[in-house]
Amino acid sequence: MSVQSSSKRTLVALVAAFAMSTLAVGAAVGPAQASTLQAPVNG
Repeated sequence: MSVQSSSKRTLVALVAAFAMSTLAVGAAVGPAQASTLQAPVNG
């Protein structure tokens, strides 16, 4: 039981860290990536 709860807690921590890093990178790179992606689509 302790191993399962520990692994589950680790998985939750990894998912949370991944979500936070994704949001941080998205907020930082969002505008530049958006302008880069919109150019070929609109053109």
